[in-house]
Amino acid sequence: MFIGQHHHQLDDKGRLRIPPVFRRQLGDNPMIFCGFEGCLCIYPRDDFDKLVIERFKDADMLDMDMNDIKRAIFSSTQELVEDKQGRVSLNSAFIEDCGLTKDIISIGAYDHVEIWDEGVYRDHKNSTDFKRIISQFTGSRNKL
Repeated sequence: MFIGQHHHQLDDKGRLRIPPVFRRQLGDNPMIFCGFEGCLCIYPRDDFDKLVIERFKDADMLDMDMNDIKRAIFSSTQELVEDKQGRVSLNSAFIEDCGLTKDIISIGAYDHVEIWDEGVYRDHKNSTDFKRIISQFTGSRNKL
């Protein structure tokens, strides 16, 4: 389980260090892709493979919306590779699509790690109605 948050910086060449606690949990060859909420998502390789197989194994190839989702995910996915100094290079599309600037935050999100621009994350968090979400979540649990 990925928990916690870590503030760090993106260097001028688009490189960052994944916090060591997350890096150990991610294991070898993690996968990174642009999420749909303005952040990067990093999954351990085996978990990513299982998620992809589960979500798309029965997808109808004539479902145009599903095809668009697959294109969006797979065209923006890459294997995360560390250099000898423990940095990972983000391609310019990742940086641009997620609005990453120098100050970033990596957060644990249960089964994966998310990388956000600090300002974007703060705005997202401040605009989230946690009371409504929690009441829906607990309400649906209490009905079971």
